[in-house]
Amino acid sequence: MAEAKADALMDEGEKRLTKFAPFTSSDEKAEKARDKFLQAATQYKAAGNFLRAATAYQRASDMAQQTNCESDFISDCEEAAKCFKKANDSRSTDLFMRVVDMFDKNQKYSQAAKYCVQIAENMTGPEAVSWLNKAQKYYRNDRSTVTANEVVLKMAELHARSGDYDEARSVYEKLAREALDDRLQRGGARKLFFNALLCQIAEITGSNISEGVNELQERFQEYQDLDTQFSDLTREHMLIQALIDAIENQDIEKYDDALQDYDSICPLNDKQMKMLLRGKQALRSADIR
Repeated sequence: MAEAKADALMDEGEKRLTKFAPFTSSDEKAEKARDKFLQAATQYKAAGNFLRAATAYQRASDMAQQTNCESDFISDCEEAAKCFKKANDSRSTDLFMRVVDMFDKNQKYSQAAKYCVQIAENMTGPEAVSWLNKAQKYYRNDRSTVTANEVVLKMAELHARSGDYDEARSVYEKLAREALDDRLQRGGARKLFFNALLCQIAEITGSNISEGVNELQERFQEYQDLDTQFSDLTREHMLIQALIDAIENQDIEKYDDALQDYDSICPLNDKQMKMLLRGKQALRSADIR
């Protein structure tokens, strides 16, 4: 029902453009057609047909461009991109890029940043990181430091998921150090240092286990010196210390026990568990040797 109504509205919009009306300007025709296309887009969304909705918004943006109404043009492109994304259509990326350029031109940096993040979500690896980096720069230009740091955190998570643990550790550590300098964010530094240490554990291999655990111990001590809240009373501290002891003694059972004890109280996410299991694999490899 809604989709049939949307089709009729699209037809009506197209007819508005070609209908003979000697006393109606081309701009007026375009504005009336745009109104019909927008109504059609709403109906397509109600019917769950996001691909057709995106096409309707694109036609609306064509009309806005024809009448030189930049604000409407940007709005229509935004909506078209969102609908393409919901339809899992790659055309959303090109439209989001166009929207970013327009917001950049108008110095609306936070809005540009928001769509840089959307673009990053459509990508993987270095391309995704590059767009996230662009987003955090836009947020910093707008003095939105907290939001910028949230984006940088996404960058660290991307590095970790792709196996670039050294870069991920570097980003987590940088964020933790910055948090210590901010009274409002200081309490979150411990968790960031914790994730940095998990990245360090993930870099240990069976062939470098001695050097790896020494470097882990050094960083662990450095982070404790920097952050007084990273004390032996915290569960993060207890886990890292227990894992260091297990690695030094090449005791897989002790490593497992420490991991399970922590996870039963403070559930680890998939990324954290993957990094810790890499440490266990390094122990197993060393044991085989």
